[in-house]
Amino acid sequence: MVSRSRRLFPGGLLIALLWGCSQHYEEGAHPPPRPPPVVALPEGHPPIEGERTDSGGGASKADGTVSGTIRLAPELAARVPGNAYLYIIARERADGGPPYAFKRLRVPAFPYRYTLTQDDVAGMFGEGIVLAEIPEMYLVAKVDRDGMVGRQPGDMEGVCPKNPVAAGERSGDILIDRVY
Repeated sequence: MVSRSRRLFPGGLLIALLWGCSQHYEEGAHPPPRPPPVVALPEGHPPIEGERTDSGGGASKADGTVSGTIRLAPELAARVPGNAYLYIIARERADGGPPYAFKRLRVPAFPYRYTLTQDDVAGMFGEGIVLAEIPEMYLVAKVDRDGMVGRQPGDMEGVCPKNPVAAGERSGDILIDRVY
């Protein structure tokens, strides 16, 4: 004679399996894993083979970081108000459009050394944009007098003469030399 618990076991197992599988997993429902953070090597440590480092904390070309120096034309220095903002923008097209990545900060002292990293990727493109995978982008720097989007009289701009540049560009230097 088979005990009552042995007869119920197969049915109970079936119920447990059906109940546990009702979580409705959807492919792509979870964001892709983020790459591990870039960690700076201790001072004096030799670079890791195949990886370029710069003064920007050990970031490699493979992570897509774009960097350079922004300068202001000397004749414009007196025209920059103290409450202005600096925008550093990497765009898809030379004629504008939404940015791939950007930074907005109070106008610093010039020359200003900048970096655009994966953390600066614009949210309007949505999840999934990887700076390192962008084949070309157009770098622009703007001094905006009021910090509001849109060109106003007195705003200043400059573009990188190397445009378009690839992800990982380390000499994306920009001279702000145009006034609107």
